[in-house]
Order: sequence, then structure tokens, then C-alpha cells
Amino acid sequence: MDIAISETNFRGVLRRIRETLNISQSEITGEDSTSNLISLIESGKIPLKIDNAQLICKKINNILEERNMDLIMEPEDLLNPRRYDAKEEVEAYIAELDKHKNDKDYVIDVDDIDDLEFLLNEYDLMDKKIKAYELIGDIYFNSRDYEKEYEYMSKAWELTTRYPKRKLNYRIMIKLANNYIDRGKCQDAITIYQKALVNIDDIPEKYLTYIYYNYALAYYRLKMHSPSLEVISDALRYSERKEYNLWGKSLLLEGLCYLEMGDYESALSSYNKCLQVLSFTGYSDFRYLVCGNIAEVYIKLKDINRANMYLDMILQDVDELDKDGERYCKICYEVASIYENLGELEQAEKYYKESLEYAKKNVQQNYISKNIISLVELNTKTKVHDICQIIEQYSEDIISSIRLNDNLLAVFKCLRTYVDNQEYDRFEKLIDNIIKYQGGESI
Repeated sequence: MDIAISETNFRGVLRRIRETLNISQSEITGEDSTSNLISLIESGKIPLKIDNAQLICKKINNILEERNMDLIMEPEDLLNPRRYDAKEEVEAYIAELDKHKNDKDYVIDVDDIDDLEFLLNEYDLMDKKIKAYELIGDIYFNSRDYEKEYEYMSKAWELTTRYPKRKLNYRIMIKLANNYIDRGKCQDAITIYQKALVNIDDIPEKYLTYIYYNYALAYYRLKMHSPSLEVISDALRYSERKEYNLWGKSLLLEGLCYLEMGDYESALSSYNKCLQVLSFTGYSDFRYLVCGNIAEVYIKLKDINRANMYLDMILQDVDELDKDGERYCKICYEVASIYENLGELEQAEKYYKESLEYAKKNVQQNYISKNIISLVELNTKTKVHDICQIIEQYSEDIISSIRLNDNLLAVFKCLRTYVDNQEYDRFEKLIDNIIKYQGGESI
């Protein structure tokens, strides 16, 4: 890649950086011994030496930190005009990636990534690597390609050790830990959060809110409800009346913990508080997920009238919901589950299939699996139309998410051996044992 030879000298680069970042000389110098330093350097009366470059960059970076700008200036930027030119060219690539993200265009040109990598490595632009890798990770997250997201977010996280006091490091840490949760590695996420909270006084409050919520979510996914509730109390403390979205989500998560622990009254209390919080922000599709959970509690309490009342709240607006949003397939899944618990199996089948369709369209892999499992289990209660065709239609989606290891490969080979030898009783027994061992129910 050709980098134009800069016509600016050292003092020209310093002036250019200040003008680009809208930083005045007085903001850098303040009232200390550097009061005339910038003027002397930019006028060419004194040369720019490494110790002065370090001092200037430290002051510029303090200003950028205060402005919450995702930029880092290094002495090499002042001492090597070519390097700063390269940084500006990298920013052009980053701006294009940001446009992809904002336009929801998640197809990234491999050649562009190769060119970007060359430029980053040629000039050892660590700060720009962090920014670029985080953004590429964001794009893969939005496209729900969690493996590729991990590849780039972990690269960004590893590079943050170069700037250990950078506050924006916590943002990357949160995204990486969330990726662990999305990939089912919840214990790894918990480890990251625990290490981060050792230095809790250094963490900006706006990041603490997200850390505590996702920390609690990781415990919940591991079915460790008591630790989850303990962490949720911190999530609520930091989010209450500040981050309404996370305040509501924390209350919903609290309700889910109570529900699974069998404390139905506490679950209802949490859900109703969640609805109150949502009323402050204007109801969204999130409201219908909460209504579905409330209906589920009333089914547990055998209060069918109230369960139907909350189900009707969802159904009266279901056709108006955003089908391209991430919540639509979740809401349909909730409705299907409610109908199944009410014994209305045809309606349950209808909404499981609706949820499955939009999980596929919106690339929500976990809900593809959940709906296939639910439809297969429903088929043991009533004949699900075209169940085998559905399994075949979505088999590639299910298989593609399997992470093969020796144990899993051994299971498949054992099953194949039983089929080849027509040992169908042993085949079924092994299947049942696998399901039971993994915490499911025998088919």
C-alpha cells in the first residue's frame, strides 16, 4: 500500500494534530513549565525531542480521555510524519467499517481487511488496531457470527494491555465477556467479570451497570440462581433511574430467577416492577416478553383466567410487532409455550413454527435450536404436521452450531454402529441416557 510522503515536518505534524482534534496550545500547556513549549516547537525555535513528545502526548491524551474520544496519541506520531499519515488512512478504513455497521451491511471485503492489517502492522499502530478490531467484532456481533466476533474482540482485548489505564478498555472487556455468554462459555465470562471487579474503583459507573447485569446473566445461564440474585441487586443499584433499559432487564432477570426457584410471588413482584419501569420509557416489544413471563407464573399458580388475560395482551398486538426485531421470535416462543401449558397444542405448534421461521430469518441460532426441541417434544403429545421435513429443513442450522470433540464424535459413531447392526433398542437407550445426563427429558 502506498503512503504519501508527508510534506510536513515535526512542528507541522504537531500543529496538524492540534487542529484536527480542535485542541488549543493553552489546553496542552496550562500554567506549568510547558507554557511556551508548543509555540517554540511549532515556530521551529527548538527541536522536538522524545521527552517533549512524551510530555505533549500525555497532555493530549488526558484531554481526549476527558472528552471520551476513542483516540490515543503516541510520541511516534509526532516524531514520524509518515506514521501519522498512516493513522489518518486507517481512520478512513475505520469510517468505512463504521458505515457498514450503521447501514446493517455486514459483508466485509476481505481485501479491505488485508489492506487494513498491512497498514496497522507496517507502522505498529496499536491504538488503531484496538479500535479497528473492536469495530469488526461489533459487525460480526450484529450479524450474530459469534465465533468471528470472538476472533476480533479477543485481539482487541489482548492489545489493551498496552494502555492499562484506558477507561474504554472496560467497554471491550464487557463485549468479550458477553461473547462468552453468547457462545455458552458462561464460567469464562464470570472469571472475566470477577477479575475486573477487583479494581472496581477504577471502573466508570456507566460500565459497572453493564458488568453487573451480564455477570448476573452468566450465573443465571448456569442455573446458579442465588449468586445471580446477589449480583442483580448490584445491577439494580447502579441502573435504577439512570439506565432504564438495563433497570428493566435486571428486574426481568430477577423475576426469571425467582420463577425457576419456585418463588412465584417474588417473580410476579419483579415482573410488575419491570412493567412500571417500561412505562417510563414508552412501551416496546420488551413489554410482551414480560407479559408472557407473567402468564407463565399464573399457569404455575393454576390461575388460568389471569394467564389468559396476559396472553390476550400479547395477542391483541402481535400482528403489529416488529418481525425483523430480535424479540419477535422470542415473543412467539413465549406464546407457544403458554399455549402448550394451557393444553392448546395446535396453537402451540403454530407459534413454535412462527418463532422458528423468524429465528432463521433474523439469524438467532439459539432460538432455532429451542424451537426444534420444543416441536420434537410437542410431537410426543400430538402429531406435529411435517415434523420430519422441519427437522430436515433446519438440520444444517443445527449441525453448523455443533462444536465437535472426541466425546461427541464417539457418541455419533456408537449411534451409527447400533443402526448398522439394527440394535434399535440400544440406540434408543443411548439417546435417552444422553438426554437425561444433559438435563433434558427422555423422548
